[in-house]
Amino acid sequence: MADLAEGFSPKQFQLAIAAEADGIGGGEATDADYKFINIDSIEMPSLNPLQVLDVRHGAGRTLKAVDMFLSNKLTVKEISFSGIADATILPMLLANITNTDHASTFPIEFDYSGQDMSFGDSVSSDNSSLTFAVIVVTPEAAQQMYFKGCLLTSLTISGDVGEESGRLKISGTFKSGCIPALNSTLTPTHNRASFNTNYFMTDYDHGASNGVMTIAGLSGCVLKSFSLTIENDVAFSGYDTSGNYQQMHRAIPEVAVTFDAVVKYDAETDNLIQTFGEQSTGTVVNTLTASDSVTRNVDISLPTCIMTDVSFSEEDAMFLSVSSKAVASTSGNILLITLQ
Repeated sequence: MADLAEGFSPKQFQLAIAAEADGIGGGEATDADYKFINIDSIEMPSLNPLQVLDVRHGAGRTLKAVDMFLSNKLTVKEISFSGIADATILPMLLANITNTDHASTFPIEFDYSGQDMSFGDSVSSDNSSLTFAVIVVTPEAAQQMYFKGCLLTSLTISGDVGEESGRLKISGTFKSGCIPALNSTLTPTHNRASFNTNYFMTDYDHGASNGVMTIAGLSGCVLKSFSLTIENDVAFSGYDTSGNYQQMHRAIPEVAVTFDAVVKYDAETDNLIQTFGEQSTGTVVNTLTASDSVTRNVDISLPTCIMTDVSFSEEDAMFLSVSSKAVASTSGNILLITLQ
């Protein structure tokens, strides 16, 4: 066969997600249900097939073909992504990682104890499991990668005023305990108009009407960048004859929420170093609330945090990098995200 005079741009590859239609792990969402993620670049999913390549006993000192054991059963697949937050994708991601079906508020309560699910359980919304597809735009679209039973285990929302006017970005990782289809004919039909429904960290203006910006308990900071990360891992158990895991267990060993910010070093923030160095059992608040004039925003509230690091960050002027981790109180939430 002659070499094909055919090539593809990395920009022809797309990622799409949808709530599962045939129960957890059942997949089978229709093409129209899928929503594209506005990705920065395509990443190859980690298929993680089992490969045992130990030399067995026999003639010679070489690995024989018969020695090998290869399998894709009972392995965890990981799909990572990074891109732009928009008003279609971000609610789906937040619903899944916080296990809530709220349309605009996404809390993690102080006594959150995870979620235990079995494959085949009914799916009520995006908060259960998702199907995930890696799509290549080609007339011979029969080699799409299709993953069912996916849970979002890590999500980061970030912004930097020095990049893209402070447009908020997302990154994360899905995990699946199901065997994927690597030759699917899936062809999502969702348009990309939602890619323009963006969020901006410049909306966090504490001088505007009802705008709030509190970093490590201080409300007068000049904020350069921030990063909020939610880690809600999943453990798989059980099995079926096809080699799929049969149960999923959230928040093992814990659900973890961290918040990092870079703020200008000045008379308002210089005492953060002392606060970090001398803290004991006290906690600090991190809050980003957009002003009333903003039509689309992401409000973030972490009412009880422990500072985990303060260090110099050399920019044009001196800044401080401030890190903290959300901790539980005796009531309320460790995290509340509100979308408007």
